[in-house]
This record gives sequence, C-alpha cells and structure tokens, in this order.
Amino acid sequence: MKASKPNEIWAMDFMTDSCSNGRKIRTLNVIDLYARECLKIEVGHSMPSSKVIAVLEEIALGRGLPEKIVVDNGPEYTSKT
Repeated sequence: MKASKPNEIWAMDFMTDSCSNGRKIRTLNVIDLYARECLKIEVGHSMPSSKVIAVLEEIALGRGLPEKIVVDNGPEYTSKT
C-alpha cells in the first residue's frame, strides 16, 4: 500500500520484548506511511484496546484522522471495543 500524501495512511503494529527481570513489555507503534514519520510509540506492560483507542485519539487531536489505518491480521487487533 502506497500513500501519496501525509496523513493519508497510517500503519500500526505491536512489538514485544522482555525486561531483564523477565517481565514482558509491549509497544504500540503508529507510523505515517507517506512521511515515514513515527507518530507515537506507546510503551506498557499491557496494551488493552482502551489504551490503543486513547493513543489514536491523542494523535488525531494534533493531526486529524487518516483516510486509512493498516494493520496486520494478528489476533491482537480483535476487540469488542
């Protein structure tokens, strides 16, 4: 998918790592695909849907919403919220 202008398409994905004590840490990464700009990296030990929604709302306050958001088809995007 190729964007032709800023704020047209965002991509978001999760990454997981472990701290030295073994505790998992997750990041939610949101990128503008045209500008290759990282809009937000949210870090936490869990990433419930309410936090994902809050992150997207925070970004939208400053830039508006994109026309599309692309994600992989992973199970982490399944939510009733």
